[in-house]
Amino acid sequence: MKIETKYDIASSVNIGAEYDKGVKKLFKSKEIIVPIMEMVIPEFEGCSQEEILNCLDLASITSDEVVSDAPVSETDEYRIRGEDTELSGGSDKLIRFDSKFRIRNPKLSEENILVNLHIDLEGQKSYTPKNPTYPIIKRGLYYVARDLSSQLGVTTGKTNYADLEKCYSIWICLEDVPVKLRNTMTEYRIRKEDILGETDEPEEDYDLMSVIVIRMGEKSEERGIFDYLNQVFVGNIEEIETYSHIEWEEEFKEDVAMTMTGFSDVLVRRGREEGRKEGREEGRIEGREIGQEETTVKFIWSLHEMDFTDDMISEAVKRPIDYVQDILKKDAPQ
Repeated sequence: MKIETKYDIASSVNIGAEYDKGVKKLFKSKEIIVPIMEMVIPEFEGCSQEEILNCLDLASITSDEVVSDAPVSETDEYRIRGEDTELSGGSDKLIRFDSKFRIRNPKLSEENILVNLHIDLEGQKSYTPKNPTYPIIKRGLYYVARDLSSQLGVTTGKTNYADLEKCYSIWICLEDVPVKLRNTMTEYRIRKEDILGETDEPEEDYDLMSVIVIRMGEKSEERGIFDYLNQVFVGNIEEIETYSHIEWEEEFKEDVAMTMTGFSDVLVRRGREEGRKEGREEGRIEGREIGQEETTVKFIWSLHEMDFTDDMISEAVKRPIDYVQDILKKDAPQ
């Protein structure tokens, strides 16, 4: 990508409008997906990231169908695409998946037998949606049930229940998480409980649906899924690479830096919300300014690491060049 093109993108970013699109774009990229699989999916316990990448069906990762006069982005060639992002059948409710893909189940697959996991990865702004209000877990269960049922029927040509493969629906919730639930991850799944007598049936015959809810909170000091996702949402490429060990393409780094600015409105709102809780006008102003300042600093460093000149960065962030140079004289944000 030409430096002029990167400059145009950086200068035209709208952080509010880009949020949802940015989440979906990142969750279709193998560089972001693989560490999540490593830290969240039990079937990959003990697997290296390279092994997980080899299990990933790159052709199956969803890509929203776009009707546009504009050419397809050159970065799309390393973004996974394939499975339908929409499901609708008969009188069923139409649902759209943020990112949906298949990945080989290393626990059940053998040399001549391929068994997949079907993964739905959702970025959710609010843990407590409004208009209408509903529990995220119920939506997750509905999504995973629909994903399972879609494996049989006219579309797939399969009718044998033995062909059903396990489905995961993973929900990453950023805001409106109750204090006692912040920085928690919970799995909801089907388990066997003998009521009378004891049975010994293969777990893979009934363990077919799992919903994992990741509830974000304050910045985590410990390395792990919460720290990784926080680094993703603020665009800290250097820290993200400490988690994502597979080879990154240069085009993807550029794409990440531009996409991440779409998440900065979360930081701004968090700062504003902290101010409201204090109940003082100065608290609201301070919270808003802290969020905006932190976002701007991280964006400046992202552009600097991609060899943008100080003048170009100044124009992109709408700040004086002296301000940009002062930021770059300090240590990069952690």
